[in-house]
Amino acid sequence: MVNPDYPSDDLLVVAVTSVGEGLRPGEFAIQFWREAGLIHPLFAKRAIASAAGNLVRKHLGQLRESDMAKLNAAPKVWFGL
Repeated sequence: MVNPDYPSDDLLVVAVTSVGEGLRPGEFAIQFWREAGLIHPLFAKRAIASAAGNLVRKHLGQLRESDMAKLNAAPKVWFGL
């Protein structure tokens, strides 16, 4: 999952998992996973990395606004901001 809101060749990537048990604060179910082009229900986890944009091989889809809002708010919870 990536959300570049600024001009950069780098992307922020958030880990996802199919295991929804034991979610920590700020982790959440992707509600509209099918509409986002995902093949099964997934949960955003509190693991963030950066990656060069040219490493992306396939664009699966786009999160709906409500899921994107949760994703944008999550790092504030994860980092206590």
